[in-house]
Amino acid sequence: MARGSWGKSKQLTTKSWGIVKENRYLLAFPVLGFVGSLIPLAIFWIPAAWFYANDNYVPGTIAAVIGTFATQIIISITSGGLVASADEELAGRDASVGHGIGASFARLFPLIGWALIQTVVSIIVSLIRGNNQSGAASVVRNIAASGILAMWSLITFFVVPFIMLERVGPITAIKESSKLFKAKWGLQIYGGVRIGGFVALVMILPAILLIILGVFLTLSNIWAVGIPLIVIGVIAFSIGALLIATLRGIFSVVLFRFAKDGALEGGFTEDELAGAVRTKA
Repeated sequence: MARGSWGKSKQLTTKSWGIVKENRYLLAFPVLGFVGSLIPLAIFWIPAAWFYANDNYVPGTIAAVIGTFATQIIISITSGGLVASADEELAGRDASVGHGIGASFARLFPLIGWALIQTVVSIIVSLIRGNNQSGAASVVRNIAASGILAMWSLITFFVVPFIMLERVGPITAIKESSKLFKAKWGLQIYGGVRIGGFVALVMILPAILLIILGVFLTLSNIWAVGIPLIVIGVIAFSIGALLIATLRGIFSVVLFRFAKDGALEGGFTEDELAGAVRTKA
C-alpha cells in the first residue's frame, strides 16, 4: 500500500511539475509570498521575540498575532494570484504574474477574511500545543494539534479556488470546500492530498539533515564545515518549500475542476485525480 501511495504521489507531483516547466513564471508567486513575509518578520516578529526575551509577554503576544495576520494576508494574496493564473493557463489562455496579482486584489477583502480565519486557527492550535512542556500530556497535545492541522489543511484545500474562481466569501468557501471533498471522496478521508511528497523526500528531508549536521559541527567548533552546511540546508529547504507551495497551488486548481465539474486538465487522468486523496478502505 505504501509503495502504491508513493507511486501515486510521485506521478501527480511529476505531472504538476510539467505544468510549472511550461509556465515557469508561476514560481514567482511563492517567491513573492516568501519575500513579502520578510516584511512582517522585521516589523512584528523580531520585536515580539525581543519582548518575550525581556518577559514582556502581553506586547510580545500582540506583536506575534499581528505578525501572523500580516503574514497570512501576504500568503493569501500570492496564493490567490497563483490559483487565478494557473486556472487561465490550464484553460489554454495566457496569463502572467500581473494578471494573478490583479485578480487577487480584485478579491482582496475575501482573501483578508481567509487570512484572519487562518490566523485564528493558528492561535487555537498553538494554545492546544501549550508551552512545549515535557511529559505524556505534552505528547497528547502535540498529536491533537497536528491532527487538527492535517484535517484543516485537507478540508480547506479548495478554499482559495472557491474564493478566486467562484467568487464567494471565506466562510462559504470553507463550507463548500469541505462539502466538495465529502461529496467526491466520502467521509473516510485521512492523511492528505498526494502532492509534493517527492519534493519533500529529495529536498526537504536532506535539507533538514544538513542543517542538523551543520549545527552539530558548529557546536563542536568545526565552524568551517558546520556554517556552510547550515546555509546550504536552509537554502535547499527554502527552495523545496517554494516548489511544494507552487505544486500544491496548481494542483488545487486541477483537483478543484475535477471534483466540481469532472474536468480533466493538465494531462491528468480520471484515475489519477480520483486517487489523489488518501481514503480509508
